[in-house]
Amino acid sequence: MSIQTIIDNATSITIDKRKTAAQTVSRSGVVLTAERATNRPYRFTVSMHEGLTYSDNRAVLEELDNLDITEEETIDIGSTNTGLSYITALRGTLGGSPTISTIAGNAMVINTISATGSGIALKAGDFIQPATGYRYPYQVVNDVTWNSSSITVTLHRPYIAQSGYSFSGKGLTLGSNVSWRVKMARKVDYSIVPYDRISFNGNFELVEIITV
Repeated sequence: MSIQTIIDNATSITIDKRKTAAQTVSRSGVVLTAERATNRPYRFTVSMHEGLTYSDNRAVLEELDNLDITEEETIDIGSTNTGLSYITALRGTLGGSPTISTIAGNAMVINTISATGSGIALKAGDFIQPATGYRYPYQVVNDVTWNSSSITVTLHRPYIAQSGYSFSGKGLTLGSNVSWRVKMARKVDYSIVPYDRISFNGNFELVEIITV
């Protein structure tokens, strides 16, 4: 849980899930854009304070050294440290036991017969993830009005197939309970400074690992 410790003690977290796109201007002044089809992995830049004591966190440093840039770790934002839950908290009213009916492209149809809700079931920006072992979270693009039979949700990226995983009938993980599988894209050196404090020499850069 070494990377999770860094997340939980972060002074800032930058989240980048932008599309990969290019823009050019033709000789006639027409602006042309092109989007590259990608899985749009989440990228995080995490700044860390100097408040951790070395004596109490040697195990964290050992785990970071062991992970290096080669091993992945599961992280959350706001579940382990509820002080960060405002970042990922569910803003819609969807509750109870919703299940997934279908997913096609970036459209997810959710069966709400056993769910609860009213007004706006899911708000733009809400985090959503198929439950029971699925790796990849998504965010909702538009507000979704509650319906007692089913709702259709537009996801920020096309669904990512996972070997051996069937979406149909699966439940949902929502809000601060979603998680990411990440590796360090940039490993940060650290120094031990008086008295008994850890100083990280830069920001941690993390990238979501897409296995397909």
